[in-house]
Amino acid sequence: MSSLPPEILDHVIDYLHNETATLKACCVVSKSWVPRARKHLFAHVELDACDFLFETWKKTFPDPSSSPAHHTRSLLILTPPTITAADTSAGGWVRTFRSVTHLQLIHLDRASLVLLHGLSPAVRSLNLTIVPFEVFDLICSFPLLEDLRLISLDPENDAEVWNPPLTSPKLTGHLDVRTSGVFPSVARRLLDLPGGLHFSKITAFFFPGDTGSVTDLVSECSDTLESLTARVYPSSAFPFASVTGQYLTTACGHRCTRGGLP
Repeated sequence: MSSLPPEILDHVIDYLHNETATLKACCVVSKSWVPRARKHLFAHVELDACDFLFETWKKTFPDPSSSPAHHTRSLLILTPPTITAADTSAGGWVRTFRSVTHLQLIHLDRASLVLLHGLSPAVRSLNLTIVPFEVFDLICSFPLLEDLRLISLDPENDAEVWNPPLTSPKLTGHLDVRTSGVFPSVARRLLDLPGGLHFSKITAFFFPGDTGSVTDLVSECSDTLESLTARVYPSSAFPFASVTGQYLTTACGHRCTRGGLP
């Protein structure tokens, strides 16, 4: 039988990167097709609190060195506390996701911070939802981090003293902060980062009393900021009901003129 050159075969499989069913079919055609197909099948992985998932992963990929986790570029972890406990009993398999560039964590707790600290040095985008204030140490553990999204931080440890690390990522991408009631504390910790803030885009949802904190963030990024979206809502409103327009200009003044804003 004639065979295709490897580079042609790779090109064909790459062309099918969005065809999950076809990629799975490719895996049973030939062992030589498996590595390239896995590159796309495991590019995005979601882990949730399911014991069956852990057991299946360990049984299918018992050797971390041959695990397809190194193909993963986008990783979503739901309820990391459960993942942390399972990882401890399973011998640290979460650390095999060492090539992740986009990391999303939901319902993070303190115990998860140690496990996920510096999980992948390649992380460039970090999305954190319902997390404690200790998460800023986690943020600083990713040296290439550019985009940062913070949603609904837990105010329980807001008053604790935080000692910033000696180094932090450059943070040159998009900052999206939607933290009802604790925006000033979040802004203060961001401004304390030793590397400074260099975001080119900021999205902020805040209460009228948090105007000063938004202005401080914008001022810190004044040399790099190209786009600003600021939405303010009354304290009695649902967090994502926004009031824009005149208040936006009042909140951030002339710095809003960059990026075509009022």
